[in-house]
Amino acid sequence: MPYIKQDRREVFKNELERLVKQIENKGELTYCIYKLGVDYLKYHKMCYQNISDVCASMKDSEHEIRRRILDNYEDKKIKENGDIR
Repeated sequence: MPYIKQDRREVFKNELERLVKQIENKGELTYCIYKLGVDYLKYHKMCYQNISDVCASMKDSEHEIRRRILDNYEDKKIKENGDIR
């Protein structure tokens, strides 16, 4: 995951917090992620590199969520409920 500096995170923090409070379900979340990628391409130029960057960013984000959140959640549930082995 390409981490960004704290001062750059602050640029996005308030807008993202405002947006996330409006999202009610998976469909809306998917739409927002898709729209962000498409609008990024419209603003920054439609070219192979930028399209590839958007797709890679979405995949990298999924991997980071799985690594940092889902895996820990699954480990917690295994401890609570027992392993399936």
